[in-house]
Amino acid sequence: MFKSEEIIYVEKEGVNYIQFKKLVKYGIKHAYTLKSEDIDFSFNQDKNSSSYERLCKALDINSEKVLQPVQTHTDIVKNVDDMLSTEELQNVDGLITNKKEIALTTKNADCILFLFYDPVKKVIANVHSGWRGTFQKIAEKAVVKMINSYGCKSEDILCFICPSIRKCHFEVSLDVKELCANIFKFTGRTEHFIELGRIVDGDQKYNIDTVAINRILLLELGIKEKNIIDCNLCSVCNGDKIESVRVDGDNAGRGTAIIVL
Repeated sequence: MFKSEEIIYVEKEGVNYIQFKKLVKYGIKHAYTLKSEDIDFSFNQDKNSSSYERLCKALDINSEKVLQPVQTHTDIVKNVDDMLSTEELQNVDGLITNKKEIALTTKNADCILFLFYDPVKKVIANVHSGWRGTFQKIAEKAVVKMINSYGCKSEDILCFICPSIRKCHFEVSLDVKELCANIFKFTGRTEHFIELGRIVDGDQKYNIDTVAINRILLLELGIKEKNIIDCNLCSVCNGDKIESVRVDGDNAGRGTAIIVL
């Protein structure tokens, strides 16, 4: 379905999803879901529970061990030692664990979802990072937490970037562009991820590459270039297969990324 050397496409139990070849090689159960009939991982949806049940069946995961953080575009990443209540998952946009059988999930419909795995310390993380999360450096904070809380070394950590809106379609106005430029001017590389865009109704637009921003932050932490594995799929370009608010508006569903030791 997709031309990528990094991923495989799977259809099982009525769920369409992709997996990263390298995580499969390590034996890590995971998936990023694509549009499928009667599948939706949105919050407060009747389909949510049945969707996770079908996905878990496809992956041979215990559906009663699935954690769903209530994402609100924060920079909060929580360590997981046991199952957490819905209250404990409020305003959480990232989860980390070294415990087996606890499935970490995040949801998106254009935002970046990162899957992290340290094969040495046996630690996984799942992080939701829209542009607000990126501007708050949530992926960077997750890696620092893996290092400080679990003894991980940055050079051992693998990062997998799920489908998301890419620079070709992430179009913003001057206010967001200037905010981005001010936050990340310390990199000295803003020209690499901010590009002059088109003019819409007299308003100059700019295109921002949030994947590139996160890549720079992760490399500066010491994650190896070869260990940052991107599926290179734009959710808008592939809006017929991937959930996207930019494509479907209020009717958009949500995809999920799931990972478990």
